[in-house]
Amino acid sequence: MRKGISTSMIRANIEKIETLPVSSHYELTFFKQQDVETVLNFLKKRNATFGIHAPFIYKYKETHPFPTHLLEDLRIDTYITNVFCGKFAKNIGAEYIVIHFPNAKQKDNWKKEKIVNQAINHIVNLNRIIETRIENVYLNDYFHNPQDYVWLAKETNTKLCIDIGHLLIDTEYYMLDPIDFLNQTIEYTKEYHLYYADIETYNKCHHAPWGDSLQFKKILELIAQVKKLDIDLVIEPSNDCPNELSKLLEYWEAV
Repeated sequence: MRKGISTSMIRANIEKIETLPVSSHYELTFFKQQDVETVLNFLKKRNATFGIHAPFIYKYKETHPFPTHLLEDLRIDTYITNVFCGKFAKNIGAEYIVIHFPNAKQKDNWKKEKIVNQAINHIVNLNRIIETRIENVYLNDYFHNPQDYVWLAKETNTKLCIDIGHLLIDTEYYMLDPIDFLNQTIEYTKEYHLYYADIETYNKCHHAPWGDSLQFKKILELIAQVKKLDIDLVIEPSNDCPNELSKLLEYWEAV
């Protein structure tokens, strides 16, 4: 298991980049174009590999990605932005790109042939540009089971980035078993995003570093058990809730 740190920890504030904990791998979040040179110099100094979380220096039309929106122009905007990001990521030496799929917080039944085919073709084409990892979202009524993500990985020949916070929210809302979800998807998993979330906490703190729920503790135990697998463990807390960050860092360093 390779361990990494997301720049979500500093909310991609370039002035704080030197405060990031030392790691051999980083995942870059939403910087500005003018920050790129400084970021690459930082990575070079730390002799670190890196991946990119879309859209990186680009922006989606409506802030968030909408790969399965019923409006085609929002889907196409997402696809185009991802491709720009993927090509740029490849050019600057990133190992991979992480994209969200499907829409978060979607109530509509988007599983129509045209939308599904467009989405699959986009992911396949993006994966030809650069290794593409699919991150699970939260609160999509028509796509949240482990079987959904296994199907997607098979259809697109990609790997999964399992976001533990998003999984915990779906666990609460859809009554999922998170351990069953992780076990069913593990063959296709290349990365974990680790932080804590539940529906109440997520509304107050974007990515809380730690939580005391039984489900979270079970997930931490499972991750520790699979540490010999070829999976990246990237911690992804935000800086708006610094309390208990030390617990996340202690776990990450020890695992």
